[in-house]
Amino acid sequence: MRSILVLFLALVLFTLTNDTAIPAGPENGAYTARIATLLPTEARNNAKLGVVVKSLTSGQTLFEHNAQSLFIPASNEKIITSVAALSLLKRDYRFKTEFFSGGGISQGVLHGGLYVKGYGDPTLGEPHLGFIVYQLKKRGVTEIKGAITVDDSYFSPERRAEGWKAEWVNDFYSPPISALSFNYNTIEVNVRAGAAGQKPRIDILPKGSNIKIINNAVTSSKQGALTTNWQGPDTITIGGRLKPKASVVLKIPVNSPELLTGNVLKTALEEAGIKVSGPVVAGETPRWATVFYTHFSEPLSSIITEYNKNSVNIIGENLLKTLGAEFKGAPGSWESGSLVISEFLNGIGIKNGFRVVDGSGLSLLNRVSPETLADILSYAYTNRLIASDFIDSLPIAGVDGTLKKRFKESNIQGRVMAKTGYLKDVRALSGYVFTKQGDVLVFSILDNGVGWKTREFQSSLLTELVECCGAANGTSRTVN
Repeated sequence: MRSILVLFLALVLFTLTNDTAIPAGPENGAYTARIATLLPTEARNNAKLGVVVKSLTSGQTLFEHNAQSLFIPASNEKIITSVAALSLLKRDYRFKTEFFSGGGISQGVLHGGLYVKGYGDPTLGEPHLGFIVYQLKKRGVTEIKGAITVDDSYFSPERRAEGWKAEWVNDFYSPPISALSFNYNTIEVNVRAGAAGQKPRIDILPKGSNIKIINNAVTSSKQGALTTNWQGPDTITIGGRLKPKASVVLKIPVNSPELLTGNVLKTALEEAGIKVSGPVVAGETPRWATVFYTHFSEPLSSIITEYNKNSVNIIGENLLKTLGAEFKGAPGSWESGSLVISEFLNGIGIKNGFRVVDGSGLSLLNRVSPETLADILSYAYTNRLIASDFIDSLPIAGVDGTLKKRFKESNIQGRVMAKTGYLKDVRALSGYVFTKQGDVLVFSILDNGVGWKTREFQSSLLTELVECCGAANGTSRTVN
């Protein structure tokens, strides 16, 4: 699929630079009027919905409605973060996690304790544990004399961005942010019902986490649901009811991601035969400690694909804080990262029409106009250094990612690549349309209050655009 897509994009980019490209045509007035009839009645005379559609072939604007108004973008903010990160950090950038010895390694004993310093890798998880343990054993380590100290000082200590709702604190999609992360900073609590009246069985993943469970849940045929409540920083009470033979998996964000990382690592080391004499503690790595192993993430080009296809919020926050640390100095913060992105946008000619607060779009204080998003998308498409990686990261209508279940069995399937966005009273969709006539359109649809009719409008508009720009613009050529 990727190779076919890259070839398709290459052909389109070639088309855009040759005289054979199909122009949008001079009859935009009639076409614009036709699109206007698709707008929900509730959005025609207010600022709840903003839309812009432009042809990347001709540069013409085909339609706009409240194009310069500012909207909460939800996960369409990820478009901004992605383009800035690929442009500034570059596609081959890799996050690192460093392992230090406090006093050197002698005859298999690592003296002075083990220090683990994170530099913002949002993807570190269970698949990497075995390789990390192998690297320590490869260096002859059989015992760690002292504590495992986990260091997340590369980021500022704030765990949650300004504008995140307080009630999201226990939602897995808004975990606390740390420079040393593991398993997207969440645990899985597997609850399996026992016999009626008995407590269900509870297991926690990843194995070795520092989280303790108080099990007050019961198995019952009565109506009810499981509840979770934190009792301090590392203890969760599970209550409520679960029906016989039922099972539930709860994804719960942890309060101290760095301690989760350290404890899971300690368990993995001990299971591999490496003795650890001390506890896991949070702290900074001393200047005299010696790096003896550095773990690197996959390249940014791959991480951006996971970020946009599946809308993984933690990746955006770690990217934004990393931008702050790399270009303004550690510790990276939301403020410094937002400043870097704002300066980047100014540098490519986008001077206003945005306010960047976080990297994922969770913040209700983010603002962007449809015109600004369209300009960023246009920049990404025509910048050959990032175009392939960015465009390939977007969900494909009816095929994969957050658009996998939408637009199936329609003319839109496979012809729209776009980023979704959803919060309460916010629905967003922005990206590219590859039309049957051979044109490439960039579009942005931002809704702040219209509701479910925006989804209907998205489908109607994209169905119309896929057929663009034939009869309305005096062209008849069709590309199948």
